[in-house]
Amino acid sequence: MTYTYKNMQRWIIGTCLLCFYCSSFSQGTTASPGEKIYEANYWISGSIALLGAAASNIARGRLRDKPGIAEIHVNRITAKGVNRFDRWALRQDPFSKEKAQKVSDRILYASAALPILLFLDKDIRQNWLDISLMYAETQAINSNMYGWSPLGPNFVERYRPAVYYEELPLKERNFGNLRNSFYSGHVASTATGAFFAAKVFSDYHPNLGGKKYLLFGLAVLPPAVVGIYRIKALKHFPSDVIVGAAIGASIGILIPEFHRLAMNRASFSAIYSEEVKGLGMIYRF
Repeated sequence: MTYTYKNMQRWIIGTCLLCFYCSSFSQGTTASPGEKIYEANYWISGSIALLGAAASNIARGRLRDKPGIAEIHVNRITAKGVNRFDRWALRQDPFSKEKAQKVSDRILYASAALPILLFLDKDIRQNWLDISLMYAETQAINSNMYGWSPLGPNFVERYRPAVYYEELPLKERNFGNLRNSFYSGHVASTATGAFFAAKVFSDYHPNLGGKKYLLFGLAVLPPAVVGIYRIKALKHFPSDVIVGAAIGASIGILIPEFHRLAMNRASFSAIYSEEVKGLGMIYRF
């Protein structure tokens, strides 16, 4: 886990800096009515969304089918193996975990639907198909980042906090899914939806100026609340929540940014003469 966390730390710092750059990039006035901000290829985005949903379902099956934790190992586990920062997760009320899990699920579903509010804006509503496909693609990438990337629980095994609670019966401390603490998929999905909405709205209204940072600040709240309740539900440690939020926010910002840049299409030209033969390309940022 030490090697993984060192590399994860570098990754988070790099992606956060990139996201900060992307969220600050747009300048100018409000988009003209009906103007497209993003280039969404229906075949490509639709395929990513559909194939991503299928691949994500397979990944979830693999996570569910992990072998249980041997009773002798469960009985030997102690908080000494948990770093000081994460020990907050081991000071929760284990008998309130079910209630906390329900709250985190409800906020997750609400945040996943948050981008629908974008269509209250008439300019964004005119491009509803592009935005909808782009969001489906974004969440598909997020779910497969969780399910298949070397950063997710299919490759990084970490016991959930519930395993450490001796007050709980063995059947709640030894099943396979308890190996999937790192990182928080709930928080990642919530952050993806919230930051996607903030990114799209700010791109359509670049005249917000400094107010857009307030918008992105508000986008932090849903994943933060979900993260707190996932800890209370004994599902994750604080570091799992922070990493999930960073990954989800990165995807929610970067995928729309890539589509926005795609609107500035590259132009090609052929150059043919006795002195020079070749191709030229201009990409307008």
